[in-house]
Amino acid sequence: MTLMGVRSTAPDSGLVAVLMEDGGPGMLAVPVGARDGLLLSAPDWSRGPSWAPFLSACVEAFGSTVLHVVLDVDADGGMCAAAVLDADTPALSTAVPCTPSDGLVLAGALSVPILATSALLRLRGIDLGEEALQRRLRQWRRALDDVVPEDASSL
Repeated sequence: MTLMGVRSTAPDSGLVAVLMEDGGPGMLAVPVGARDGLLLSAPDWSRGPSWAPFLSACVEAFGSTVLHVVLDVDADGGMCAAAVLDADTPALSTAVPCTPSDGLVLAGALSVPILATSALLRLRGIDLGEEALQRRLRQWRRALDDVVPEDASSL
């Protein structure tokens, strides 16, 4: 998944980080708080959170590294996340639970991939390849093609 940006859902609802599926039509909206939203929308990660390098150093002190962050759904259908730590064998990798927004911040600060499970994409994802959405996009393109440049300047 690739972070596309942070958007406001509604004045009272808060912020969401918008993620796009790499090489696919899927999209996710992950709720984030104001602090995480500011961090995720910052163009330069050099001033990222101080806890991310600290966490990475602690993990490295135990002989491991953060491989990636996985976004998933719990048994109740709520969004959850985990930072997956390296192990000698891939089957023994350790998943450390975290909040989805902390997982996104960690992934951005450490430049590790963000993965989403198929269960999350099925329950919470928006498929941009859907026929109805594709039809609507074609209609918008036709409407934009019909706009005369002089009309556009008056909008």
